Amino acid sequence: MLEWDAAWCGILFLIKKTESKMKKTNRSVIIVEIIVFVVAGLLLALYFYADNRLLTMENSENSGARLEKHIAFISQDDSDLWQAVYESAMENAEGSKAYIDWIGRDAPVTYSVSDCMRIATAAGVDGIILHKDPDEQMTDLINEATAEGIPVIMALEDDEDSERVSYVGMNSYQVGEHYARQIISCLSSGENQVLVISGSPLTEGGGALMYSQMLQAVEQGKDAGQTVIFEDMEVDTGTSFEAEEAIRDIFVSRDRLPDIIVCLDLTATECVSQALVDYNEVGNVSVIGFYASDTVEEAITRGIIHSTLAIDAEEIGRVCVEALEEYFSLGRVSSYFNIGLSVIGG
Repeated sequence: MLEWDAAWCGILFLIKKTESKMKKTNRSVIIVEIIVFVVAGLLLALYFYADNRLLTMENSENSGARLEKHIAFISQDDSDLWQAVYESAMENAEGSKAYIDWIGRDAPVTYSVSDCMRIATAAGVDGIILHKDPDEQMTDLINEATAEGIPVIMALEDDEDSERVSYVGMNSYQVGEHYARQIISCLSSGENQVLVISGSPLTEGGGALMYSQMLQAVEQGKDAGQTVIFEDMEVDTGTSFEAEEAIRDIFVSRDRLPDIIVCLDLTATECVSQALVDYNEVGNVSVIGFYASDTVEEAITRGIIHSTLAIDAEEIGRVCVEALEEYFSLGRVSSYFNIGLSVIGG
């Protein structure tokens, strides 16, 4: 892309210029200048990326029927689940002549969810479907988009303090109940150690409610001769590599493996499944996972994973688009849409 070449040439020129000054200027000033130039370069990159996405949309409009809406889809998670959600949203948007653009997915550099929100707002999109990182503060950015007249639909991760127009996701109470029933089915007599692996702290919001309900339902449903000791562990599931390293450490460093491992996202589920095979622990640990990807379904068939909570990715994408369409036509929409759950295996 010519724009990117120009941007990076400009950055290299600034760096060379800085190097020529190093003999004349003290080190602290040089460091400040380098920081300023790097930030300027990143801003240039953001500008050219946003400009290129708008050009892509214009070309799509000119190639066929006139598109009426430009919707930004934002998620750093590109697992099978979110690929399926995006494809469903694209299919369901065709009838309303809307173009759904996965912001940041094809960029030559990695953008955070916050960066993608800024790009979408600056581009003046008509709506945003947002899956935020659990530990990323998005309230101000969501409110900024809303102030610009851009409705934001949250998918699976909510931000109740923001001015988002709707949330499409699961009922935390029901999720806790589903996990509890699967845990109870795996309990043996005596002591049972349960490790819950989450991509975010289980101390606030929907995660805290889900975890609390899980613990309460297991306590009420277990037999008299059974004791259950829960431990929760936060694992960075933003990339498979980091998740694999953290989960492999469970199998290497612990004197005793948990009797049951509960995974609250797809990446953790697949990593635990692979670790069980690698360390020859299949059958020694009961695993309850999340989402029914091809990998997870195969692991259930082979007896590696006990069961998984399945959500309908097609439904998530469809309902997000329907919520936006309702907001566009009526100026209002329900603040919450519940996505159903089912259990595979068990």
